[in-house]
Amino acid sequence: MSLSKVPVHKCLEKLQWLLGVWRSESAIILLEGKAFTYLSEFKCEQVGQPNFTIHINAFNVQPSTDGSSGVTWTNATELKPFHREMGFLRVNPKDETATNVSYLNVQNVGLANVEEGRINGKSFVVETKSIGRSCFNKDPSVRLLRREYRLDEQDENVLHVKVFMSTSRMEENEQAFEHLTIQYRKVSNE
Repeated sequence: MSLSKVPVHKCLEKLQWLLGVWRSESAIILLEGKAFTYLSEFKCEQVGQPNFTIHINAFNVQPSTDGSSGVTWTNATELKPFHREMGFLRVNPKDETATNVSYLNVQNVGLANVEEGRINGKSFVVETKSIGRSCFNKDPSVRLLRREYRLDEQDENVLHVKVFMSTSRMEENEQAFEHLTIQYRKVSNE
């Protein structure tokens, strides 16, 4: 049996809209006062277990001069790997009505984190509960990540993602800043 034919675990049916391969139509990263555009691919898959597997791959970081996305999937001459993430999105399998969600995430920049939050219809927000980092990571260290995922109300093939971050260079009471803004379009259901 093909994994794409395996039924989604009952507890994750409320997030079934996230499954598939999504490619950025626009992706902007803000870091230390500079904006860059890049390409991002987001893949969410399942094998019938009470979790989804997530892969995020970013390519071709380019300086943004006008705030718009200068590089597209069709005009990129080379897909140079940049940032990688993978993890699991989980909902309590013993409570199919639960709206709490957990995202376990590992990144190639030496971060591992647990993020938790709530599902609200065709959107969810998760925020870090714990962050680990490798011993040779440079400062500043990440203190908080908050991810907001929202399916577009007008077009269910468009996914909006925002990531907010605070770092050790910020004051303790300073609000997290908008680190990533991505608009994805679904390119495949598998």
